Amino acid sequence: MSWTRVPALGLFVGLTTGLLGPAAWAEEIGDDLASVARTGPGGRGSIAARKATDRLARNGLELLPRLLEAMDTDNIVAANWYRIVYEQITRRELARDPVPDFPVSFLKTYITNPKRQGRVRRLVLDLVERLEPGTTASLVPGLLADPEFRDDAVVAALARGDRAKQAGRNREAFGEYRKAFRAARNSGQIGTAADRLKAVGQEVSIVAHMGFVTNWFLLGPFDAPGTTGFELVLPPEKQVAAGVDLAATYTGKGGGRIKWTRHHSGDRFGQSNLNGAIAAVKEAVGYAYTEVISPRKQSVQIRCGADDNITIWLNGKRVLRRLQWLNGTRLDRFRTTVTLKKGRNRMLVKVCQGPQHKNPAVPNNWSLQLRICDAGGGGVGVTSGLPAATEKNTSVSRESVR
Repeated sequence: MSWTRVPALGLFVGLTTGLLGPAAWAEEIGDDLASVARTGPGGRGSIAARKATDRLARNGLELLPRLLEAMDTDNIVAANWYRIVYEQITRRELARDPVPDFPVSFLKTYITNPKRQGRVRRLVLDLVERLEPGTTASLVPGLLADPEFRDDAVVAALARGDRAKQAGRNREAFGEYRKAFRAARNSGQIGTAADRLKAVGQEVSIVAHMGFVTNWFLLGPFDAPGTTGFELVLPPEKQVAAGVDLAATYTGKGGGRIKWTRHHSGDRFGQSNLNGAIAAVKEAVGYAYTEVISPRKQSVQIRCGADDNITIWLNGKRVLRRLQWLNGTRLDRFRTTVTLKKGRNRMLVKVCQGPQHKNPAVPNNWSLQLRICDAGGGGVGVTSGLPAATEKNTSVSRESVR
């Protein structure tokens, strides 16, 4: 059995099933698709959806365009019902001998459309790979900027670079590794691409590429018994609208005096260990303050993670608040979209430290990781607006940084 190539989409879209005319068929299909679309959690609409999917599954390849359009939905329950129909139709058609013409050109267009749901695009790619072996290898490498296939394309670029390096073609290897680094968004691939570039003589900055904020003033620890810290309104929060006073001192945990101190994260991915930078304590609150310079007014994403939880104010306005104890710091765990003004932007971050874990062997991590990027996860040209740090001067007045 051999897989056949496809005619133009227009040759099959107009097909009808049974004795229905085109208009009646289209109306019946629309009603059944709508019945499925009304399903939801808790079994809502499942009886009607079952009847509708049974009828839909009796159709042939002529249904695929409308079915894939319907599958492009955020309603996971409905998407699963649609997938049942999709799999029944495609499985039945693939089992025919000879295999009928599938609309491969249309399907490839669907696969490469980044506005479509990623899970459906992968499903369709699996189908086209069966029809035309080698499709994945030909399509995916060109999808370096695609939100669904980016990681796959980066893997392909790294592999091409490795082959070129092994063959002694270092210039070609550099080009492939550079493509991979620029496109990569997950930490493992970014680190791998950076290491590969270093191996061919090119140093790159992961911090700049990803937009990590690494320059801070830190303050703490404030006392916060149990898990009370998240709701406590401490002095830096009271000052945030007018401007944080970096020259002030406060009463900290245990009654000692605390003040703002400069901190630079040397971590490859911009993570700050607050146990080391502030103090190794439990049941406490710490603050991080920074200023960043934006080359223009722009909409950006703040992506962050913190152990234990995090609150962020930008230019005096609270823009993110996440209450999750013992959650760990993971890349891009929390996200919010904000607008940076052109020039200087002030940011205050609050990170709580909770009680000791019930298992004493589990360490009480206290950490912060934050970056400013575009919707695709790339840096946006933001730079630090804090004054240069010196060993003698680790804090500055409010007036010098506002």
